Amino acid sequence: MRIKPTFKRNNHLLSVADLGTQELRDILHLMKLLKDAEREGVRLPLLKDKVLGMIFEINSTRTRISFESAMTQLGGHAEFLSTRTLWVGEGHESMRDTAEVISRMTDGVIMRCESQETMELFARYSYVPVFNGMTLDYHPTQALADVFTMMEHLPNTPLQDMTIMYMGDNNAAYDHNTPVQTELMHMAARLGMTYIACGPQEMLVCDRDKQMFQKLAAESGSGARLIETTDPYEYIADVDFTVSDAFCEGSDETSETTRRRRALLYPAYQVSQQLVDAGKPRLGVMHCLPGKRGEEIADEVWDGPNSLLFEEAENRLNAQKAIVTWFMYTDPVGEAAQRYHMGRVQGFLHQAKRETPAGKYLIDHSEC
Repeated sequence: MRIKPTFKRNNHLLSVADLGTQELRDILHLMKLLKDAEREGVRLPLLKDKVLGMIFEINSTRTRISFESAMTQLGGHAEFLSTRTLWVGEGHESMRDTAEVISRMTDGVIMRCESQETMELFARYSYVPVFNGMTLDYHPTQALADVFTMMEHLPNTPLQDMTIMYMGDNNAAYDHNTPVQTELMHMAARLGMTYIACGPQEMLVCDRDKQMFQKLAAESGSGARLIETTDPYEYIADVDFTVSDAFCEGSDETSETTRRRRALLYPAYQVSQQLVDAGKPRLGVMHCLPGKRGEEIADEVWDGPNSLLFEEAENRLNAQKAIVTWFMYTDPVGEAAQRYHMGRVQGFLHQAKRETPAGKYLIDHSEC
């Protein structure tokens, strides 16, 4: 009889908007517990023998390495799968059939692809949790790592008292290039943070995302605030963290898109030393990376005392460890059940008529 997947949407991590406030707080707390253990030299085999399938359509540094390292440190295994080497796509197997096959052989799947619709389709037919490793719409794993970094930087400041200023493109409807920004807005709305969208008029928050922010804040009763400005200095004295992303990531330097975006964003929305000096002494400067030194963030700030760029990158590992543990951990099978099944399998192998590997290569020394 055919079995169909029964996962609900929040059994996956497709966007942080799908998760409730308490669940987000629990995952952030789990990050701290796992990082505390790592600092003591303790690695917990919470996912022993579990397998994570990793389907990548887009190149990656931090996402791929952090998920692979997370699974290894938790006692499991990550299987890298490129869409170029899978039998999927036009003229081949459908994404639905691919989801059914891969999810029957793994305990979780992380996907990184351009289309959110592709991610949603895979998750709909998956038998295991699916994690969004980035689409052009959402990047939940980055947003979770970012907020955790903020909590570490200001450990005595409640989330509802923190103010984020996102520098640059805040408009998902402009160039469809805001996956991190969108998810940070979702996190801020759920957790009660003040979110300042700072950019040119054309790149301020679209109506759809404003409505989503208000909806999530109302559902959570968080009191989160959304502020917009075209002037980086207007609120800088109140800001705890500036957050940047690549102004023109992956674009042809000679393309019209690159020229247009750079003219709007640089240097007006660069995090310069002058801007940092106008802010709080403990202002944290963040960037999801990859970025262009000297463009989104001035060189002296990139490597300066206010920079959290590489702490933020390191925390991608802690975020992934918490994410895969939260969604994939199951209570271990009891020793009695293990002994029972081991006995059945070993008993069969002992009585089966077969030539063992050792027997095939055993050297006969009887006439030596």
